[in-house]
Amino acid sequence: MKPLLEVDQLRVSFRTYGGEVQAVRGVSFSVKEGETLAIVGESGCGKSVTSRALMGMIPPRSGQVKGGSIRFRGRELTGLTKMEWQQVRGSQIGMIFQDPMTSLNPTMKIGQQIAEGLIKHRKQTKTEAKEETRKLLERVGIPEAARRFEQYPHELSGGMRQRVGIAMALACQPQLVIADEPTTALDVTIQAQILRLMKELQKQLNTSIILITHDLGVVAEVADHVAVMYAGVVVESGPVGEIFDNPRHPYTQGLLQSVPRLDAGKKERLIPIEGTPPDLFRPPAGCPFAARCRFAMEICMEHMPQSNSFFNQHEASCWLNDPRAQRTEACMVAGRETHG
Repeated sequence: MKPLLEVDQLRVSFRTYGGEVQAVRGVSFSVKEGETLAIVGESGCGKSVTSRALMGMIPPRSGQVKGGSIRFRGRELTGLTKMEWQQVRGSQIGMIFQDPMTSLNPTMKIGQQIAEGLIKHRKQTKTEAKEETRKLLERVGIPEAARRFEQYPHELSGGMRQRVGIAMALACQPQLVIADEPTTALDVTIQAQILRLMKELQKQLNTSIILITHDLGVVAEVADHVAVMYAGVVVESGPVGEIFDNPRHPYTQGLLQSVPRLDAGKKERLIPIEGTPPDLFRPPAGCPFAARCRFAMEICMEHMPQSNSFFNQHEASCWLNDPRAQRTEACMVAGRETHG
């Protein structure tokens, strides 16, 4: 079956006073119908820029899609006009933003903001849109929906506002929803409720989800596949169980080692990833993680590694996985033992 979304060698740059920032440098992945793909990595790795490129939301004055392809149901999106993007957003691809307080209009009632999409994309009357909005608010777990319809964003709690954001993203029943760190600003209890709600709605509507996050606990809870990003590139990807059980890139191992484990002993210390990400004004010629990698070889500094394929669609771009690297198994086993 052909994927719902196919991203191939996507490149996005931004113009600044200091020069050109190469924020996304050849990202490729695909998403099937009804599937959840998690894109993970440190802050600044290009996750959110990638998500905004998929929505046609790169600001033209400072940013540009420099190359690559974004195909949604076989249709190329990178060359769409502003008017064509407006038809795609909301009706075919929806988005849940990280902070609903800044993404919602503070001067409009929440009911009006949700109904706006229904009137525009589904051609409903104001009366029909109001009734549909009330049902949507109830569906995402907001009580007294008729009263909430008339309230402004500042009158709701953070969890309620995020539920409104989910209702807006799903109002026109898009085939794909991009969730950009939707639980970051919420406490653990509300976070669990939001994740459970997203999973339930996904099953009901058969919606595909791209989840942007740095929280591996969230990934384990909801994702089917994972793409690990570092310095604007995908360094490892595959099914979530395979990535967690058998990481094949030192950066992925480092992320897993820096997460607290419930089954660990009281004296176990978390292992941070030493160093800082590379300067994307002048990206390195070789592997972007080489300067922070304890297994780095000379070739890592000079040449970008090719992607190697493993079991069950698992891929990683690391010279340690090259057949010519003699230390491969010893390094990878050492990394897994440290994590375990």
